[in-house]
Amino acid sequence: MRPPNVSFVEDCNLTVSDAVWAFASQNAEAIDAHWKQRTAENPSYFNGTIYMLADHAIAGGIFSGTLLPVEFKAFLYWKENGQTGTAACDVFGSALIRSGDGAILLGRQRAGNLNAGLVYLPGGFIDPRDADAEGCVDIRASVLREVEEETGLLACTLAVSDGYLITTVGRQVSIAVELIGDGEAARLMAFMRDAVAHEAAPELEEIVAVRTLADLDPLPMPDYAAVLLRHVLAGKAPVA
Repeated sequence: MRPPNVSFVEDCNLTVSDAVWAFASQNAEAIDAHWKQRTAENPSYFNGTIYMLADHAIAGGIFSGTLLPVEFKAFLYWKENGQTGTAACDVFGSALIRSGDGAILLGRQRAGNLNAGLVYLPGGFIDPRDADAEGCVDIRASVLREVEEETGLLACTLAVSDGYLITTVGRQVSIAVELIGDGEAARLMAFMRDAVAHEAAPELEEIVAVRTLADLDPLPMPDYAAVLLRHVLAGKAPVA
């Protein structure tokens, strides 16, 4: 397996395939048993359709990938049982939100969600809402939708940077869009916290700001988030 990597690309082309995920068919009974157990533990889980990454490549400054529709229950079984038995990857959009005074704003996920207790970049699964009639996915629009749903920040209040940061760690592939908020971190955090407090079923329980590599040390976070944030906070040049 390749070592963790962060690459900057100018464009991102994602297309949905109509292929069937063989892993799900081959492990159907185990998936159903696992789902029964996990939903008994966490009734908030919903078995909708999400997309995994069947294959991908970076060439000429463009990230290209083919997406595979899978049921969430099959994805969850795969994720919690070693992430083996298939070449497919977990792929998702991420929002690298910066305040006007240079902080990066993150969310801590509430109990009952897949990343409960972890601090991460707002974002989420790519799903059928993100694909047009031809099966093409607008990942930038997907990230902005997730940001609005999770934090209340609207696309019209954010400056959206060009390009994407692709972070690959094991079987996880994060496609990050950099967003710049208008104002200091304290004001943006107050707005986000108020928006979360007024949600009927909020996904986040707290907003966290980081400015330096040392700020990351006490924070529990997914591997991809740690790799991406250390890359960014270290001031490393994008890798073409």
